[in-house]
This record gives sequence, C-alpha cells and structure tokens, in this order.
Amino acid sequence: MAERDDLASSVEDGIITPQQADAIRARRAARDEPFRLVSNFGDVFLCIGLLFVYWSRGAFLRIADLPPLWVHAGFAALFWLIAEFFVFGARRKFPAVAAIALFVLSVHRVAEQYLGGISLFDLAVAYSGALDVGIRPVEHLWVVTLALLAALVRFRQPIVVLGLGLCITLLAFAYARETMAETPARLVFVACGATFLLLGFALDMKDKARTGIWHEWAMWLFVLGSPLTVHPLFLGLIGEQLAAARVDSFNDFVRLDLEGLIWAVALLAAAFSLLGLLIDRRSLVASTLLYLSAILTYATLRSGLGLSTAAAVVPLTIGVLVILLGAGWDHARAALLRIVPFRRAFRPAHFDR
Repeated sequence: MAERDDLASSVEDGIITPQQADAIRARRAARDEPFRLVSNFGDVFLCIGLLFVYWSRGAFLRIADLPPLWVHAGFAALFWLIAEFFVFGARRKFPAVAAIALFVLSVHRVAEQYLGGISLFDLAVAYSGALDVGIRPVEHLWVVTLALLAALVRFRQPIVVLGLGLCITLLAFAYARETMAETPARLVFVACGATFLLLGFALDMKDKARTGIWHEWAMWLFVLGSPLTVHPLFLGLIGEQLAAARVDSFNDFVRLDLEGLIWAVALLAAAFSLLGLLIDRRSLVASTLLYLSAILTYATLRSGLGLSTAAAVVPLTIGVLVILLGAGWDHARAALLRIVPFRRAFRPAHFDR
C-alpha cells in the first residue's frame, strides 16, 4: 500500500496526476479508516525521553533550593512547550499526546500543593465509596478537567477527549451523589456515556466515509462512551439480581437459578452488538465481551464441568467468536443493512461503497 508521501512525490515527479492520487486515497479510505497514533519507533523513542524528563522531577525536588510548587509549575510549562513543538512544529502525534499527558500530571502536582496529596486513581474512586466523600477530590477533578480542556482547545488532539470526558463524567457523578440516592446517581454514567455515543454518531454522520478528522474524534468518543454506557447497565442488572438472591459464597452463586438473568444479559449484549454493527463501531461490541464471558462461565459451572474446564473453554469460545466477527465484520454489516428499513441513515457497508 502506497504511503501518502509516496503519492505526493509521485505527483511531483509526474508519474501520476493529482486526480489519480486522489482516487487512490479515496479507494484506500474506503477500505481502511485513517487512524495513526504511532508513525514509527521514533515516536516511541521520543516518548521514552519524555518519561525520563518527567522522572527527573523527583531529583529536582530533592536537590533544587526551590519550593515544590515552582518545580511542578516549571515542569508543567516545560511539557506544554514540548507539546507545542510536537503538535505545530515536528507534527509527531504520539509524542505530542505523551507531552500533554505529562503536562496534566504536572498540573495535578501543582494542585496538590494547595489541596493536599491525592493520586489520580484516588480521584477516580473518591465517589465510589472507597474514599470518604469530600470537596477536595472535586476540586482536584476540576483542576485536571480544566487542564485537559485547555490542552484540547489549544492542541486539538482527539484522544484528549478520553481524559476530559472521563473527568466530566466523574464530576457529574460526584455532584449527583450529593443530591440523590446512590443507585440513581450511578445512572449518571449511563447518561454521560449515551451522550458521548450520540456525539460520536453525529460526527460520524458528518463524514460517513471516515476519511477526515471527524472520524478520529468520533472514534475516541465511542471508545469512551461504550463502556460508560454498557458497564453500569450490566452491573446494575447483575448486582440487583445477586443482592435479591442474597449470595454469600461462590457455591451459593453456582447453585442459583439465574436463567432469567442470563437471557436478559444475553439480549442486552446482542442489542449492543447489533447497534455496533449498524453504526460500524466495534467498541460497543467489545464492551459486552466481559458479560458474555460471565454467562458462559456460569453455564459451564452449572453443567457440572468444573471451574478448570470453564477457565479453558470460555476464553477459547469468546476468542473464536471475536476472531470470526472481526474477520467477517464487513460481511455481517452488509447482511444486516440489507434487512433494516432505515439503512440509509448509517454508514454504507464496505461492499456498497
């Protein structure tokens, strides 16, 4: 497959015309969505250097006769400038994303000087019950959110929406838990996830061929929105059933008659998988695999084959299904689109383009 630079140089050398180059690009785009985060090992090499620079921060804190706040702020400014170079100068996407991530981490360290020490992982679980609820985790989340928002506005790297969207979701969840019961508050994750999916779908509609930049923004919105939508629904459904059955041990779980729950989970997984096929987004299908694995594991245990057999059979079955679906994705989409009455609303199947 010819690279873009090869096509441009071929046009310059008069080997092909610009129209022919555009036709080649269009044909390639119809077969493969344009997405590239890592161009070559040089990008990885640059990221290794960035990590060493970040690790040197600890040494500066020990040897430099400067307040920790100044050190963290200095490294935040340094990584911002590095991101400026990689985005607008060298145009290296992966090192740019790494520099942005290290900038956000450095800003978080600055916030720690005012708000107290708390890790980014603690921020993610602060409102799940694992930590005491307080205002300081929310303040930390606001700092990280604003840092990500500034980076997104300035550098326009689509992958930043992963972190920004997650922070916005956690903030919404934090405030919801302060005003409503825990179970309804968890539906905030579903609402945020569904919002991200709708935004991704809207961007897909702007570029059904997925040859432009909107595709990459939509892809990351789907990567974020799919688990945020799927996991709370499945976990809520399973959790309520197990709580009602008062399961105290693994043996009690195996002896439960969960046929209704199995069908509910299977139908929900099938619905998300069909939706993923319709809109041509595999992230929705991938988000259901954990629950399909749980169904198969439970069925295997109930059949009396034992845990060892389940541990061998279930991964094999799921793996084969994923491989078959991945290899026949275009054929499956084409077959599905032939039977839905509103197929024009979705991206055409590969065979129809």
